[in-house]
Amino acid sequence: MKALIVSDSQKESIALQATAQQLGYDTIAYRWLLKALDNIEEISPQVVIINALEYPRHWKLFTQHLLCALSHKPKVILLVPENWEEEEMEKARILGVRGYVTATEGAQLEKLKMFLKPDVVTLYDNDEGTILFIHPKEGTLFSGSVSKLNQAQAEFTPDRPIKLHVGDFIADGSLKTKEGIKSFQAEVIETEPELTLAMR
Repeated sequence: MKALIVSDSQKESIALQATAQQLGYDTIAYRWLLKALDNIEEISPQVVIINALEYPRHWKLFTQHLLCALSHKPKVILLVPENWEEEEMEKARILGVRGYVTATEGAQLEKLKMFLKPDVVTLYDNDEGTILFIHPKEGTLFSGSVSKLNQAQAEFTPDRPIKLHVGDFIADGSLKTKEGIKSFQAEVIETEPELTLAMR
């Protein structure tokens, strides 16, 4: 398996490469996005991680091109600002971006590892989907199985005990359904009998 890393920052590139290598990927790193684009067919990666902090506009064109140029559909993961705009999240979803992280350490690093795992699409299998998010106060990564889902709300059962309160705000989560993976923000509106989130 190959992972292509596109980042001008040496620090971020080293961290991203190390994480991908831990999960069995051969890594190819480019500082310049256009050079990576020129060689995308030859590299034919299964995963592409783009530092969108450095390429806030060009990551969209890059993503469109690689999804058209390759015979397979690689996972695209973005490194983005902490307060990433909802409009940008929606553009990423439409373009088929698999997910995003805001840092290369701590809970965000664990989130990146989840995205990189080859079996992530079947890690949790149920009718509605699965949720992955960072605890708003503890900063730790949690996952859970969704039992009910609509455009406004999601009810889910966490995979391990979790302490959340009504009013807690989840600023960084990912939801996987049969339609794909999308990022979300949500507020906890019920904690019993199941945790219920008001989706944003």
